[in-house]
Amino acid sequence: MKAPISSAKVPAPGPYSPGLTVGEWIFLSGQGGFDPNTGRVVSDDLADQTEQTFNNIETLLEAAGASLDDVVSCLVHLVDLADVPVFNAIYEQKFTGVKPVRTTVRADLVAGLLVEITVVARASSLLEVSGPRIPSEIRKSDTVHIRIVNNYAAGPPA
Repeated sequence: MKAPISSAKVPAPGPYSPGLTVGEWIFLSGQGGFDPNTGRVVSDDLADQTEQTFNNIETLLEAAGASLDDVVSCLVHLVDLADVPVFNAIYEQKFTGVKPVRTTVRADLVAGLLVEITVVARASSLLEVSGPRIPSEIRKSDTVHIRIVNNYAAGPPA
């Protein structure tokens, strides 16, 4: 079942969810360099927009119980592919371990955006347990997240 991800720090700018969880999977809509306090693009500089885009992504991932370490895929839209080296310099700082898979495309973006990133992540901390036993401890950064799924809403099996 899907559940919305929301954060007052990153409101949805349109009629869609900024993110959804489906089990332990996290899907974020395209995030850009909008300042969540003003609703405006932070600047007309790609580096500034990229940093803000990652701030917004990290805020939503945190709201879902995950981090950049859990990202498995990025779809990057850039207005100008000549900006790939500038983007890559920041991207490499954000993903220091195993890098997620990535597709980068040129796109016409709205409202002065120079970059937009769509993310898919898998948070092992959102473990679904659906059997007779529940692990006594599931740890990640001293936080325990257990989601119990009731497979017997209509009663126990016959």
